[in-house]
Amino acid sequence: MRLRMFTTFFRTHILLQLISIILLVIFAIGITIHFVEPKSFPTIFDGVWWALVTAATVGYGDFVPKSTLGRLIGMFLILSGAGFVTFYMAKLASSSLMGQTALRKGEREFRREHHLIIVGWNERSRSTIDYLLKARPGLSIVLIDNSLMENPLEKEGIHFIKGNPCEDRTLKKANAEKAETILITADQYKNENEMDMQSILTLLTVEGLNPSIYSIVEILSPEQIVNAQRAGADEVIQSANISSTMMINSLFHPGISPIFLDILTNINPNKITYETVSGEFAGKEFCDVSKKLIDKDALLIGIKRDEELKLNPAPPFPIKEGDRLLIIQK
Repeated sequence: MRLRMFTTFFRTHILLQLISIILLVIFAIGITIHFVEPKSFPTIFDGVWWALVTAATVGYGDFVPKSTLGRLIGMFLILSGAGFVTFYMAKLASSSLMGQTALRKGEREFRREHHLIIVGWNERSRSTIDYLLKARPGLSIVLIDNSLMENPLEKEGIHFIKGNPCEDRTLKKANAEKAETILITADQYKNENEMDMQSILTLLTVEGLNPSIYSIVEILSPEQIVNAQRAGADEVIQSANISSTMMINSLFHPGISPIFLDILTNINPNKITYETVSGEFAGKEFCDVSKKLIDKDALLIGIKRDEELKLNPAPPFPIKEGDRLLIIQK
């Protein structure tokens, strides 16, 4: 039993060991000095108080041992207790410094829940994080990247995890089991096929840990979109397709790409809604629904039916129940 207690004690954190030893020494000396000099230390509390201020090198002088034995006890307390306190403070400072270093280098686990995980450090993820910090300041964000040596956004309060996002241990350090959303960006240091393969593998890993997480994946090759959807992606962002569409529009309409970029940049994401048709709008024409929404300071710009998106269809276009309306709120 005693051996088990000692084993448990020595397995605890060094700071807990030091605190326990300091308290044990202070109480033992305080009780002893009370019985050695009951006149100078009328109560056990007076003895413990004297031992505490002596060990802390404060020394108020309100209680002083007068006998030779009492002074020897005081000398022992100064040499042992003060040494323990000094060592404790140095260890506390060292532990704090090591903790900050581990946090900066991405070695500390993230313990909060309902957070957003962003995989990959690049200009896209940087812009996303910058916007989220302004739009949703209370959102907890975890950045996972294997190429960074330390947290690039430590001042902004972003928690950084260094490691391979395809491995369970890395995602567990990011507390992916309790995360709400994950955004997987393409690895800029790999070729196109390798980027998509790693993104899909990361998706499979996180879906295995947390099947209910909402996953958004950046895919470059059109051929891999189906594989990403099979792996459980809730949304697939085709960044290469977006770029090529911008280039094609610029070729046919020179100068149009900056306008598209301004539109995308200036539209507040909180103002864009994607509503499923039911009730009052079902069976009505596009122009009628558009007028009703305009009266509510909203602009109807398109309808998605199954997999087909119709932007600004003809006014008589019939709207069916189950269609999804793309709306920009004022």
